[in-house]
Amino acid sequence: MKIVILLVLVMSSLGRLTYRNGLFGREEIIKAKNTLWFEQKLDHNDPTSKEVFNQRYHIYDDYVQGNQPEAVVLYICGEWTCDGIGQGLTFDAAQQLKAIILVLEHRYFGQSQPFRDWSTPNLKYLNIHQALDDIAYFIQNTKAQGRFNIKPDTPWIHLGGSYPGALSAWFRYKYPHLTIGGLASSAVVRAVACYHEYDMQVYLSALESSQECVDRIQSVNQKIEDDLATDPVTIKAAFNATELKDIEFLSMIADIYAGMVQGRKRSKMCERLERGTTLQEWFDEVVLMAQETVNQESYGSEFLKDITIDFTKNSRQWTYQTCIEVGYFQTANPNAEQSTRSQQLVLDFFRQLCEYSYGISIFPDEERTNAYFGGLDINVDHLIFSNGSDDPWQHASITKWKQGKEYDVKYIKCKDCSHCVDLKASSPQDPPELTQARQEILAIFQQWINEYKQQQSQIIE
Repeated sequence: MKIVILLVLVMSSLGRLTYRNGLFGREEIIKAKNTLWFEQKLDHNDPTSKEVFNQRYHIYDDYVQGNQPEAVVLYICGEWTCDGIGQGLTFDAAQQLKAIILVLEHRYFGQSQPFRDWSTPNLKYLNIHQALDDIAYFIQNTKAQGRFNIKPDTPWIHLGGSYPGALSAWFRYKYPHLTIGGLASSAVVRAVACYHEYDMQVYLSALESSQECVDRIQSVNQKIEDDLATDPVTIKAAFNATELKDIEFLSMIADIYAGMVQGRKRSKMCERLERGTTLQEWFDEVVLMAQETVNQESYGSEFLKDITIDFTKNSRQWTYQTCIEVGYFQTANPNAEQSTRSQQLVLDFFRQLCEYSYGISIFPDEERTNAYFGGLDINVDHLIFSNGSDDPWQHASITKWKQGKEYDVKYIKCKDCSHCVDLKASSPQDPPELTQARQEILAIFQQWINEYKQQQSQIIE
């Protein structure tokens, strides 16, 4: 029997937005009034297993009126240390619905650790299936125990963004009886190994600003590749990345632009590149952007091999999930003229990275994952798919409603509307398209609640 450890509570520091480290990125959080631990099953697939681990969750009850919440808003965390959530749509929904917010940390991330280390054999219970079952068991147990005065018939709405957005969609697909609906923001429901559309979108988004912005990105990239061939030590030193192999370094460079676009800063990126008049000035600006957007260390293959549990890290766990189930490997667009990354970034690089990092032959079977969870053909009711027009992940999500489908779609087309933009805190400077999308999402939540209450009253009668 494996020993399951309750790890010492340690607050993780906020990190820079990096893509080797996950899809979503970090933001300033609001500290929860209460943080508790849930005794979670380790293996939901084995009914004879008694092994458990402690899964962390946070409670926000600021908008509950009286002793009992009128609804539950479940925020699904993903591939990061989940110390809580930031201001935004989740709190707006709770205020409108007089709901309690529960925030569940993903297994193997943050402080919700089943084992003493992240050795490859210990990662066997890290997959989508177990994560979805975690959510289901948490909801069922919370209802049964009546925690926080939540009644068995209190309506639940779930939401998540990015990979948790996909979890939100897949949860609705697998467990429609446990909630009345959900939001899947920037939900990457399409498993895809060779995801070159990501690179294409970074190019297209930069082009929205100007052809000049695209040209300068590509000019800087060419300079970096030329210097890498003649003086690799000097060029890597400029980015404080001397420990990286050449291909790892080029992967990091690509994520500088991706980080700005995905992080809703495409306009600022292009404005900065458009200021200078020389190649050296553009290059210097990219160096500055690297300091803001990437964690150089995390791009090293040796970094991924480290099995030591560290609450501030998520690369090894998340990369393992991509290597076994979903892919999402950001390869170069085969059309080099419409690319912002080196043409050396091909699928074989990621295949070798997977095998080297975990010491076994693994690579995602995207067809199997899509067959099981529906991919872009998923069909569920009471679910909203939302995406921003700048988001490089939109090509792994659902951006258009299809005839015969029962879900809703909000495609938010506006300047700098990128990854999970609808979940962020509103601002007077928000584009009207974004404001409208948020209002429509909240209106749908309210409609679900009203319909549910009507159904419950009919049952009582």
